Amino acid sequence: MPLHPRCLFASLVCLAVLTGGRLADAAPPKITILPDDAAYDPAVPTPSQYLGFEIGERHLQHHELLGYLRHLAAASKRVTIREYARSHGHRPLVMVTITSVKNQQRLDAIRKQHLLLADPDRSADIALDNLPAVINMGYSVHGNEPSGGNVAPLVAYHLAAGTGEQHQQLLDRVIVLLDPCLNPDGFERFAQWANNHRGRVPNADPNHREHREPWPNGRTNYYWFDLNRDWLPAQHPESQGRLAMYHDWKPNVVLDFHEMGTDATYFFQPGVPARNNPLTPAQTFELTRQFAQRHAAALDGIGSLYYTEERFDDFYMGKGSTYPDLHGAVGILFEQASSRGHVQESINGDLSFPFTIRNQFLTSMSSLDATLALRKPLLEHQRTFYRDALALARAGRTKAYVVEAPGDPVRLHRFLEILGRHQIKAYRLTQPLRDGDRTFHAGQAFVIPTEQPEFRFLVDLFARRTEFDESIFYDVSAWTLPLAFQLQYAELTEPPAGDLLGRQFNPQQRPQRTLEVAPNDLAYAIDWRGYFAPKTLHQLLAADVHVKVATEPFELGTGSSDATHFDYGTLLVPVGIQGDKRTVIAEILAAAGQDGVAVHKTTTGLTPTGIDLGSSRFRPVPKPKWLLVTGGNAYDAGEVWHLLDQRFSLPVTLVTEQQLGRITLSDYTAVILVGGTHQEIGTTGVERLARFIDDGGTLVAMGTSIPWLARNKVVEPAFRSSSPGDETASDDRPDRRPYASATVDSALQLVRGAIFETHVDHTHPVAYGYLPNAPLPVFRNQRVFLEPSNNPYATPVVYTTDPLLAGYVSPDNLSTLAGSASVVTVSRGRGRAILIAENPNFRAFWYGTNRLFLNSLFFGSLVKNP
Repeated sequence: MPLHPRCLFASLVCLAVLTGGRLADAAPPKITILPDDAAYDPAVPTPSQYLGFEIGERHLQHHELLGYLRHLAAASKRVTIREYARSHGHRPLVMVTITSVKNQQRLDAIRKQHLLLADPDRSADIALDNLPAVINMGYSVHGNEPSGGNVAPLVAYHLAAGTGEQHQQLLDRVIVLLDPCLNPDGFERFAQWANNHRGRVPNADPNHREHREPWPNGRTNYYWFDLNRDWLPAQHPESQGRLAMYHDWKPNVVLDFHEMGTDATYFFQPGVPARNNPLTPAQTFELTRQFAQRHAAALDGIGSLYYTEERFDDFYMGKGSTYPDLHGAVGILFEQASSRGHVQESINGDLSFPFTIRNQFLTSMSSLDATLALRKPLLEHQRTFYRDALALARAGRTKAYVVEAPGDPVRLHRFLEILGRHQIKAYRLTQPLRDGDRTFHAGQAFVIPTEQPEFRFLVDLFARRTEFDESIFYDVSAWTLPLAFQLQYAELTEPPAGDLLGRQFNPQQRPQRTLEVAPNDLAYAIDWRGYFAPKTLHQLLAADVHVKVATEPFELGTGSSDATHFDYGTLLVPVGIQGDKRTVIAEILAAAGQDGVAVHKTTTGLTPTGIDLGSSRFRPVPKPKWLLVTGGNAYDAGEVWHLLDQRFSLPVTLVTEQQLGRITLSDYTAVILVGGTHQEIGTTGVERLARFIDDGGTLVAMGTSIPWLARNKVVEPAFRSSSPGDETASDDRPDRRPYASATVDSALQLVRGAIFETHVDHTHPVAYGYLPNAPLPVFRNQRVFLEPSNNPYATPVVYTTDPLLAGYVSPDNLSTLAGSASVVTVSRGRGRAILIAENPNFRAFWYGTNRLFLNSLFFGSLVKNP
């Protein structure tokens, strides 16, 4: 219910300690957070009655949080709870729906009526006078930002047990969708750490073990991903379930509760005005400002410091507070200074865990108050948003997109799955279509009309911005989805004719192929262009099947009238040398067909063109065993682990940096080093890594790990300066600049996430499976610039002379990147290092460059710099 902010709390007893890191000499008094002037139904259990302790005395574990909410749902008819997903760690994600009893009784009818606001053909008939607004309150998407997940049971209790006329009005006119913990695995990881390292007497010293999480910390999910960046790619079960729930309701308001550094105060939106997404309507920001007035009043009422319009922005549409803005809602980010434990010193005094919870409770209440007060404008905003979307589509130049992935329908299918999760429709192309020198094939390409309700989000997925009013970004500056998937695509400026559009894309109809094996089959050729071909290769090698890879092209008669062309990287499974494994091979190849991998058979080893099947140009592929050194960039390491383990079912051994000096590396075929400073790899680890390469091993290193390798003389590639050709004399000094501009000037030189074009040598083992002459878009978010190798055969991927495709990059950095190396192979002893300047597995949705990484693992031993 709407409450005066000065009446919200009777008291908040912080876990106070003396300054200077000294221990408190007494246990803290009882914590009180709920408003003292609110009346509650005594039949509804409080959190402390269920848990046995007050919220804020210790960190809730995930099972405690869910246990209370289920207990609450059983006790109150205002509350229902629904599991919508399971995390990678098999923890439930739930949505708690809280509203009046009469609304609960007709909840599905309200939901269906509310969804009509997003249907421009039917929304005009929806009466808004009695339609409830819908608010989605999301807590702790970052697990070590625990004030959100810990305030959730208090918010739920307050709504479920509160009494009074004003409170009833809120419940009658607002549907509350409370998501208590968006990241159960990270939340649990942090709670375990904080609780296990807190003494009976709290310690605020920042050096205390409680405040120093080990690697990886609780921010990320099971595979060390930032789930707040997964709203767009939706590659994790948590996000996929969350998006399904989102579009099941299409809420009017979405709250996104976070924490930031301990020395900060409190942030709520609006963010930096110059860094808003250009497709977000102005009304969204006006509504955000009206919410902000209520947040300010609530925090002013208790003297809590806060700020707005700094640091955080609403540009990248794939995070929790911006995604709603492009779906007719108002997304609001909250950032609370973090105690990172139970109490910690800060420049503003000792910061206690209950203090952080109090602020999050206050803004939760002010958000509910604003949603009630702005109910009708919020509903009208959503209706207008979707009505205007169709008008913008009709007026826009682009009428449709056509997309295709030649030779790899699975990659295209995964792309279309993402569109479907965002309610964007695509249709199979029924006739060949030419656009310039490109042909899109019937049955293989898909058409995506722009005239559909989610027009704004669709256009932003395809956007290729390279000019910006503001050149500093909180997150990435580009995310062009077809480039991430390396699709062939085109914009159509005329509406597609009806006879061009076939069946609507159905995610359940996965690309599959069939193969009928026969006793006289001599060999099988596996098209390496198929996205899941590496999975098939590993299954064959794990079964001790001999597999070879073509290092030159060839043709085969495969039963059709014309011979089939096979390019560099085609896998060959000769049946005659396999002993008794014919049945195993047939089973694995059948599974490959289920994964959309093309397999062809032949009854002769004689080819009409190119190398014959007995040629030494077919090289044996060794059975792999890989080691991933963790401890660098947790995101990068998690992306590798997730790719291999979850997507491809490929085993990888995870070891810490400290372990590297104690491991027999000769047991492995490849060692993977992700971006990072790798400070914990000692001298012995460096020596063993160098010896591993000398003895014939393959090191695959990415991003910022490459300078570390050079500093430690493991390999010594050539780097480019960020200011090539700068001949400034030593006595010349740069122009004076205002002191206050130093931070901005530095930020402008960062590469914070942009997309660039490279050229690939598809004859090189690292680039097997790529089409000849097809550009390869790469994603870059750091400043490691490699010179092409002096060996003319050792730079398989190089930046073009005009490489920027999308995003911001400073002129100096762009000049440096032009013609630089993306991938370099460096020989050492009998082995090699494959150096990839970028992260080819970024956020699990850069499908187009995954192949570079997987080729390096499987075919690294083939790389011999001539």
